[in-house]
Amino acid sequence: MTPITEKVLRHRTRRQILQTLNGQRTFLRDIARALDIPPSTAAYHLKRLLSAGLVEQRRGVYHSFYFLTEHGERIAAEF
Repeated sequence: MTPITEKVLRHRTRRQILQTLNGQRTFLRDIARALDIPPSTAAYHLKRLLSAGLVEQRRGVYHSFYFLTEHGERIAAEF
């Protein structure tokens, strides 16, 4: 695990997002609901996970969905 990945995963919410995304593609609002956090908080943490290369984003017409990268899947499997 790289130092950047370790730093990103120090926050519990980011680890929970990885677990939520494990094996599925999910919309921001659904991640926020699953973790009982505001969408703005989920977006903040997703941005950090995107920067670390653990999560990818695909934009649709109205909403974006998120999913784990291969690296993110390996990390999520460790939890």
